[in-house]
Amino acid sequence: MKRDFLIIMLVAVVGLMTVSCGGGEKKTETVPETQTKEVEVQKSQLEQALTSGDLKHASVMADSMSLFVDDFTPAQTVQVLTAFVTLHNDATKRHEGRRDLETLRKFVDVYDIALSVNPKDTREAFRKAHAANPTLDFDSIAKAFRSRLRDYDSMQDGSLVGAAAERADTVKADSVTPKTQSELPMELRPAE
Repeated sequence: MKRDFLIIMLVAVVGLMTVSCGGGEKKTETVPETQTKEVEVQKSQLEQALTSGDLKHASVMADSMSLFVDDFTPAQTVQVLTAFVTLHNDATKRHEGRRDLETLRKFVDVYDIALSVNPKDTREAFRKAHAANPTLDFDSIAKAFRSRLRDYDSMQDGSLVGAAAERADTVKADSVTPKTQSELPMELRPAE
């Protein structure tokens, strides 16, 4: 019985080692294929969320998809950028500045990466999207978003200085002349 148990354990250990060694090669080959399938599923979910007006879900899907921007087709790039424009418009309408800034940064990041990976096909997809919807001029949008981000960053680091704040006092500083200690009545003088 002990001998049978040891043989079974030895076979199990050898089997696990074989699977783990051989499985590593298959995983590296199928990861890009798995990611591509996942992005396609997310693309259809993003399209459905945008169509139904579920912007919270659309935001989650666009964020998730943007992790794979290196592997995007030009159509996927257009879809994610369009989602970020929609999210920007919603954040602006709701006066949600922080959410808007995050969306602007995501848009610019996806735009830059997509153009660096596949500039020719991505520009062609941009042209088609602009022909279908003239408000989607991604180059102009990216330029405007970059400008807003630069202004925000300048305000944060102090290089863009606004007007000096007015004093909150209701009495002008020079209208009251401070009295010296000798001019104060005895009961108002500090103890020595």
